[in-house]
Amino acid sequence: MKMGERSRVLLVDDDELSLQMLAASLEDSYELQSVTSGAEALALCEQQPFDLVLLDVEMPELNGYEVCRRLRASEAGAQLSVVFLSAHSSIEERLLGYEAGGDDYVAKPFEVAELLAKFERLLGQRARQRELSGQLDEVMSAVLSSADMVGEAGVVLEFQRRLNGCADYKALAQALFESLQRFGLEGCVRIQGRGEALLINAKGGCTALESSILEHLHSQTEGARIRPLGPHTSFHFGSVLLFVRDLQLQRPAEMDRAESERLGRAIDNIALLVEGAVTRVAALDSELATRDLANFRHLVGMTRDALTDISARNKAQSQEVHKLFESLSADVENSFLHLGLTHVQEEHLSGIIKQYMDAVLQTLDQSQEVEQFLGRVINKLGTYA
Repeated sequence: MKMGERSRVLLVDDDELSLQMLAASLEDSYELQSVTSGAEALALCEQQPFDLVLLDVEMPELNGYEVCRRLRASEAGAQLSVVFLSAHSSIEERLLGYEAGGDDYVAKPFEVAELLAKFERLLGQRARQRELSGQLDEVMSAVLSSADMVGEAGVVLEFQRRLNGCADYKALAQALFESLQRFGLEGCVRIQGRGEALLINAKGGCTALESSILEHLHSQTEGARIRPLGPHTSFHFGSVLLFVRDLQLQRPAEMDRAESERLGRAIDNIALLVEGAVTRVAALDSELATRDLANFRHLVGMTRDALTDISARNKAQSQEVHKLFESLSADVENSFLHLGLTHVQEEHLSGIIKQYMDAVLQTLDQSQEVEQFLGRVINKLGTYA
């Protein structure tokens, strides 16, 4: 009931004179309506709202108790205040009124002051009940809303918990889609890391249309990270671009408040999901870079070991060649004593041997230059191993 409005009271009595007396006593305080039978009272309560009904007990066909029982059984009369009016005020009569569902009992002939006091008490109680009912509705709405928020936050926390188990971009995308489904939403995602871009939806590879939408959104590097696209919303956070269907960023004023708030929370929570996904992409890229560096160092180490081995073999071969030529020269000189060669022949043979020895030693000198180069390469590789 609005401020300033008078309470609506229905008077029910088969005696016209009693109705007139009651109306004269109450018309200054309440908005009144009168009927002379229980059937009329029931029909009128179905058609119009009342705050209180004053029921005469002794009426033909339907007495006041029966009318009260039927009112209490109906939706329209369940919350009415009902006061019985009767010439009989014994405890038995009052118990009958109580059992029928009445709120109070006034004996005839009535005192106006008593009647007004009873009406004010009952109507005050009814107003307080309506106020408490409204407060209870608000509290229940707040509780339900809080429960929804806790559940939604749980989706985000569960996604964050699963992130470390995502070994690649595809696993990350699937975790993202599963979280979206818990919000009752779906979409597609573009993940761009160190390798090629991954375009995927919950069922697998994106359709041609989804791919074109994602690439169009990816090309728009300027502007807000969360953008409307018709009734849909995109979340562009660098390495992760998520397109969510049927999620309105710009909601109409006439939208139901609870639904609007739910969509607003969904947008905030999905932004948190995407931020978490971006962090995981960076971690995956870092892990990949670490693995690449480890592989590179392993390869460098193998190359360095191989070159060191080659260098050692070259040194050993060079030393061996020197020894062989020294041994050859000594053997040839010893052989001259037994061959009976002339001096000219000895010099000619020695010259040939010396010629080949000089050529081999020159080649060995060149291999020493290669050896020096290999040494520099080995030292350089040592800084990367």
